[in-house]
Amino acid sequence: MPDTQQPLVHPTAIVDTSSLLLDNVEVGPYAIIEANVVIGGGCRIAGHAVIGRGTRMGRNNHVHHHAIIGTESQDMKFRGEETGLEIGDNNVFREFVTVNRATGKGKVTRIGSGCRLLAYSHVAHNTVLEDGVILANCAEVGGEVLIEKNAIIGGLVGVHQFCHIGAHAMVGACSKIVLDIPPYVTADGHPARPRGLNLIGLRRFRFAPEAIAALKTAYQILYRRGVRLDEALDILTREYGGCPEVMHMVRFIQNSRRKVARPRSGFFDRDESPS
Repeated sequence: MPDTQQPLVHPTAIVDTSSLLLDNVEVGPYAIIEANVVIGGGCRIAGHAVIGRGTRMGRNNHVHHHAIIGTESQDMKFRGEETGLEIGDNNVFREFVTVNRATGKGKVTRIGSGCRLLAYSHVAHNTVLEDGVILANCAEVGGEVLIEKNAIIGGLVGVHQFCHIGAHAMVGACSKIVLDIPPYVTADGHPARPRGLNLIGLRRFRFAPEAIAALKTAYQILYRRGVRLDEALDILTREYGGCPEVMHMVRFIQNSRRKVARPRSGFFDRDESPS
């Protein structure tokens, strides 16, 4: 059995007596942990960080100096109701990151596992980040947003509330997201629009060559062949119904609430899909 240790709390830190710190938790100087918080084993809460009331945090998370995690929603509809923030395992919250708990009694904001939120990034109320999401410095994510697994959001990106960003997508720095960004693509601009497949990301995550080839064809049908969107989705469903990656893209587009970003008329993508 591995050795376990009691939490190590700096004497200047303030920890509410109703909160639970599990084995091997470290809390640095002048950190504040509010009421009814649960912090899983092996977490490190650096000096001057704040963990807001009702936060539930898994194992081995690292909250850096001056990060503020799980404090009240900034939503105008918030009236002080009991809401929460749920965090998985092995996440990194860098300096001055802010994550708000939800609006709506019993609702939660949710961060998965293995995410990295870099300095000054922000996650608003009721947003969900799935596993492996990266927010680069100063990325700002509005309320009720869903970012699927392993998506990367560049520095200084603004994501409008209710937007949906697909798995393994990559959004370029300084972009403005006002429509949904499909999975597996790169997007950039004001507003952000698809520029090609995220081939580097797909290869890094060891997608099968046949899946990448199918996604290349799917991208061309959706964005380069001049067919209507509903016709493109019918073609993909008929010809690639057995490819989970293509069908995820199809379902993403079909379920979009804000509509999916598409290239402007006459806009030519960077040639990232062939080869």
